[in-house]
Amino acid sequence: MRRAAAAASAAGRGHSGHGRSASGRGRTRHTPTLSPFVQFSTPLPDAPTADAPSPAAAPEAGAYAQVLEQGFPLLRFPPQQEAHYLRDKAAKRLGLLRNGAMLVAMLSSLMLVTDWLVVPDQLHLAVQLRLLFFTPLSVAWVLLLPRMDERMRERSVLVMSTIGACTCIVLCLKSRTGLGPPYLVSLSMILLFNGGVIRMRFWVATRVAAMILALFAAAALAVRDPPVVVLMSMSVVMVATAVFTLFHTYWQEHEDRGTWLLQQQEQSLLDELGRANARLDRLSRFDPLTGLANRRHLDEFLLQAWERARRDGRAVSLLAIDVDHFKLYNDRYGHPAGDVCLKQVADALKTQLRMPVDLVARAGGEEFVAVLGDAGLPAALAAAERVRAGIAQLALAHAASPVCDHVTVSVGAATMRANAPGASPDALMAAADAALYRAKAGGRNAVAGPQTPA
Repeated sequence: MRRAAAAASAAGRGHSGHGRSASGRGRTRHTPTLSPFVQFSTPLPDAPTADAPSPAAAPEAGAYAQVLEQGFPLLRFPPQQEAHYLRDKAAKRLGLLRNGAMLVAMLSSLMLVTDWLVVPDQLHLAVQLRLLFFTPLSVAWVLLLPRMDERMRERSVLVMSTIGACTCIVLCLKSRTGLGPPYLVSLSMILLFNGGVIRMRFWVATRVAAMILALFAAAALAVRDPPVVVLMSMSVVMVATAVFTLFHTYWQEHEDRGTWLLQQQEQSLLDELGRANARLDRLSRFDPLTGLANRRHLDEFLLQAWERARRDGRAVSLLAIDVDHFKLYNDRYGHPAGDVCLKQVADALKTQLRMPVDLVARAGGEEFVAVLGDAGLPAALAAAERVRAGIAQLALAHAASPVCDHVTVSVGAATMRANAPGASPDALMAAADAALYRAKAGGRNAVAGPQTPA
């Protein structure tokens, strides 16, 4: 315990200290640092194991790498990744569709200008179809989009594109001006709008393009005495627009999906690295046998507790706990039984102290230390007696003990105000160590406080 006092003193002064290893037979030099992960009132979780499984909130990085390696020429991922992709893109996709729908509402009204120039004899019908029907329908579309699921939104684009195309076709077929049939080429604007503005999914865009081309073909066949050269030229324009737009749409979505896969793979690797670092950090703060805090955690916790108590003018109490005649226990029952005994003692310590306000650590071998937050000497002595009585109540057989026929502990308690003259973690640890020595000298299985024999 005297070695533990020296280590805590060095931590308080910012110098390197000495601490015994868990076996109690070696020493380790270390320089404790004030870790941002350890807070004064942070609960001490159960000790992790090195082989504890890592929970994965998303598919493993290997799954993304496999999809990238195999490729996705049909623009489809395996079901789990596909659902994840659609969820991630849903908000952005909704924004594109809403902005596009609002733009459609405005363009529908502006198209009246071209209607007046190209098919002036159908201006009255154009006002009815565009201004009084399609524009309000587009506004309703804007309002309804957030209430639709992903598939319904994409299908609504197909419906609105079909309605817009039919509006244009009706005006062209009813017009008696010579510019009516050539006006059918305006259907290509729908393809360009869907591919360039709202960036439709490729397979939905394919269905829309097929629908637009079918409507164009039907309208061209319905024209009386069609100018063949004009219709052929328009057909080339329409087909070329559809092909080029679909080509662009395909590779645009392919690139978007590939980028998303790389991002998910990177994020998955970063998450796993973070979880591994967290596990390693926790493992570095726990005694693997008892699950209690180890010396590193104890040093950091005591340093933080001391600094906070110094600022607030509060007291810090320390309990130094030692299993009586533990070497004799190991000699009599063997080291495996000794390990079991230490585990049971550690569990009893956690039960008897105010977890998570108090911190219990294994200082080395059969020595334990408890840091009591904001506790005066009476509370520290009461906690020490609870610990002593709690261990005795375990009734762990110890036939080799000259003190009692079961396992007992000796406890030394010390309290200091952190802002008192001469107070330091070194002095507090030394006082607890001295109290423990007095408890042992008084016959063991006892509690001792400052200058008060048990």
